[in-house]
Amino acid sequence: MNNSDIQNLTQNAIKSAVSKNWQEAVETNEQILEIAPDDIPTLNRLGIAYSMIDKQTKAASSFRQVLSLDPKNQIAKNNLSRLKVVKGNGLVNQHIQNITFVEEPGKSKVLPLVSVGEPAAISSLNIGEPIEIAACKHKIKVVSTKNIFIGYLPDNISHRLLQLLKGGYKYRGFMKSVNPKTPLVFLQEIHASKRLKGLLSFPLDESEMLPNLSAGESSEIPPLEIYDPEIGSEE
Repeated sequence: MNNSDIQNLTQNAIKSAVSKNWQEAVETNEQILEIAPDDIPTLNRLGIAYSMIDKQTKAASSFRQVLSLDPKNQIAKNNLSRLKVVKGNGLVNQHIQNITFVEEPGKSKVLPLVSVGEPAAISSLNIGEPIEIAACKHKIKVVSTKNIFIGYLPDNISHRLLQLLKGGYKYRGFMKSVNPKTPLVFLQEIHASKRLKGLLSFPLDESEMLPNLSAGESSEIPPLEIYDPEIGSEE
């Protein structure tokens, strides 16, 4: 096989993972390793795929192989740590299984963070791990469920969501990328407010103006809530 064949297999492996066809992802990544046995991204993908079909021993072996080639590889380190937690409670990583990161126009969005936290702190997180948001002056701060500072939402998004949170909107969020330099989060609207007449959280036209909230109403901003039930808006 030539490099083009390997690239095609790599794309197929990624597509299988995105569609959660984990057995197919295992088989495709193993095909790549027959040609390039020391390919680190493939070994990491294989480890994740194995973990998702509950073959934790094989998953750990794949990640350890990565670390034998690259002792500082943070993806392998993070996933080995995750597997230790999984082994302790008998659960597969539910965060990754339940989140698809598919953007629904107006309702959910992948967002970059600015003024990010310490690289080591961000690298310690996992893709799909729940995050929380909190008002911080005129910005929205993003933290982990253990209150590890991750970064801030961009100003334009912060200003809009601050108003919507005041109006009764609720959100849930997850880590989309744990790259320390360019972390990404996935935010999803889970409850809309009647009195704001169903305004979109993430409009395509960012110039859309929000109405002023009535004077005298509470300015307290509720925290982001993490929901496991089906996502729904107020009827």
